[in-house]
Amino acid sequence: MLDHAEGPSARVAQQAFMLRMWVIDRLGPDDTDPDWSPEALASDTLDALAFTPSQAAALAEGWRDLPIGQIRELRFHKNLTAHLESLVGYLAPGPVRERLVAWTATRPLLP
Repeated sequence: MLDHAEGPSARVAQQAFMLRMWVIDRLGPDDTDPDWSPEALASDTLDALAFTPSQAAALAEGWRDLPIGQIRELRFHKNLTAHLESLVGYLAPGPVRERLVAWTATRPLLP
């Protein structure tokens, strides 16, 4: 979907992710339509992230001392992962789900 979303693209992606998650929560998943497929949403979310959870957590430790651009990028990551707590409940165990679970633990550390 997006290759490392930034600025307005990150906002659009975050809104799209939240809308897709809302529809999946309210109407149920639909694996025949990628917009409403939890697996597709998981993949699109991971594709939009430039950092791994461990990279983001390491940067977040001293985020107040980072240049504004890196702080902004960490904030974009926090926004782009806002829907993950709901999403992981729809995913089968596996590497994608585990990566998203790692993000749910990292997200509160981000500015």
